[in-house]
Amino acid sequence: MDRITEQTLCDLQAQLYVQRIALCALARAHPDPDAVLSAWRATLAEAASDPVVAAHAQRSEFLAERCQAFAEDWTAELVELAVPRQPR
Repeated sequence: MDRITEQTLCDLQAQLYVQRIALCALARAHPDPDAVLSAWRATLAEAASDPVVAAHAQRSEFLAERCQAFAEDWTAELVELAVPRQPR
């Protein structure tokens, strides 16, 4: 991999990592985790009918699969916040 490609990839990965941390912090700080989960699910439903990716990427099955996987991961994290933890 050439240096410019590696730097670009690292930049994108770092941005995504920091955004994920920020989203986690915001979700944890929200007083109503159920409302956050509900808003997330509503936003996912809207995004399914109005994709925000570039037109040339909308036909990419790989991109669709990766988006679905990341959305499922984030949903699972929000569910963990919304469901009270059982004492051990």
